Amino acid sequence: MEFARWFMELARGAMGMPLLQGAIAALCTFVLEDPTTVGSGLLVAAGKMSFTTAFVGLTLGIAGGDFGLYLLGRFAQGRVERWGIIDRERLERASAWFGRNLISAVLSSRFLPGMRLPTYVAAGILKVPAGRFLAVAVAASVAWTLILLSLTVRLGGAALERAGRMKLPLGLALVVLIAFGQWLGARRRRRFEREGAEPVTSGFEFWPPWLFYLPVVPWWLWLSLRHRGVLLPTAANPSIHAGGFIGESKGAILSLVPREQRRWVAPWVAWRKEAGASIDAACAEAAAIMERNALVFPLVAKPDVGQRGAGVRPLQDSRQLREYLEAFPAGARLILQTLVPFPHEAGILWYRLPGEDRGRIFSVTRKEFPAVTGDGQRTLRDLILADPRARRLRRVYLRRHRERQEAIPAAGERVPLVFAGNHCQGAIFRNGAELASPELAARIDEIARSIPEFHFGRFDLRFRSEEELSRGEGFVIVEINGAGAEATHIWDARTRLGDAYAVLFAQFRILFEIGARNRERGFRPVTVWQFLGDLLAYRRLAQGYPETW
Repeated sequence: MEFARWFMELARGAMGMPLLQGAIAALCTFVLEDPTTVGSGLLVAAGKMSFTTAFVGLTLGIAGGDFGLYLLGRFAQGRVERWGIIDRERLERASAWFGRNLISAVLSSRFLPGMRLPTYVAAGILKVPAGRFLAVAVAASVAWTLILLSLTVRLGGAALERAGRMKLPLGLALVVLIAFGQWLGARRRRRFEREGAEPVTSGFEFWPPWLFYLPVVPWWLWLSLRHRGVLLPTAANPSIHAGGFIGESKGAILSLVPREQRRWVAPWVAWRKEAGASIDAACAEAAAIMERNALVFPLVAKPDVGQRGAGVRPLQDSRQLREYLEAFPAGARLILQTLVPFPHEAGILWYRLPGEDRGRIFSVTRKEFPAVTGDGQRTLRDLILADPRARRLRRVYLRRHRERQEAIPAAGERVPLVFAGNHCQGAIFRNGAELASPELAARIDEIARSIPEFHFGRFDLRFRSEEELSRGEGFVIVEINGAGAEATHIWDARTRLGDAYAVLFAQFRILFEIGARNRERGFRPVTVWQFLGDLLAYRRLAQGYPETW
């Protein structure tokens, strides 16, 4: 905190001396990089420092610090591990990056919190040519400084216009807040590692999506330049609309599974709720469709075009089906599917590069469905607010259970909080890598390769037990997602932010490579206008979906 105040006052005092201000900013990046950048941006916004001075000083300081980490690895070599500067696991992970691509490793680590130190030290240990490293590191620091500094100047300038005489105190408070957040996050991580305890949530699990995915944007742009196509992932699965990235039909994807593999898929039927039809007519049509397809309650109802668990509900009887159809938008397609009675759920992300005979499992996620247990005294609302994790999603849970949130569950009564196996709907995700046995990998590969022109996707399935699943048995697929699927194990509370980004970066690298290979085979990605049209159409449609349970 004292450092932040000292930096802001010192740089402000050097107003009119750009060389001195730039030197101060450069030196202070060696102590706290991000707070110094934000503080410089606020000084620019307040007219106390020029943008050029801040940009040059910060860039030189950051690049100098990066090169210092490289030199540390180059000259210290194996001693860095013995000194405790970096642990072997992180060092080996960073070293693997350089084995694939120096440029992407250095650029990515600049935008991945916690990865810069091990990556740059690894560059020195591996004796990456100093000139090549410095060129890439400078480019990365220029990009990072330009983005963060510009955002701070723009946002800070708008805020300072309204701050009046409180400009300097508010600016100092913001810099202190950033530094304190970084310190608090590191302290929290060290405490859990020391105590061996599992955190209830990760430090980034409930960030706004725009903030969490912001570092992915420059990586996506880099991959677009490298492969000469910004929407190549939409060519990953030529048999699916837009590769399964946006606007795809769940029913159409399930229909691609050949008959000999249908035993692994839960029975389902897709149909359109006719516009203008009365609710009685819609219910009668649904009953006839269920009879023709031998579907009986309980069922799961969900939109045929949907993402992130939107509009998913279990249906126990015809009354709940009627309620669902009343809330479902006219003219849209929906799916009725057998409710699989197995107690566990998982998501398995699989891919196969075009031209290769076999695919592989990229990620396995175990899904848990949170619940609270009554004590005969507190209301459901009080139980939710008392749970350390549930209270973080209280808006989702309380809205879903608004009709009974003031009820008092009996002692020992278990009240499920969510049905849909989606993180944004309140499900808990765990890394299930230990389930990816050779038998399960072979089974998933067999099913996936039977789907024509399918190269990347996630199989959401219910299973009876982990033992059976590891043998490639005792599971039923309820949904297949395409290129828009994510390696959802990153939402495990034990996952570090840097590791989560590393997984996402690897996932998109694979998607772009698949898309590039398919383009060479004659398949084309959707155009930007098609993509935007599908996106807007889905958003309009999803606004009318029933509430998820």
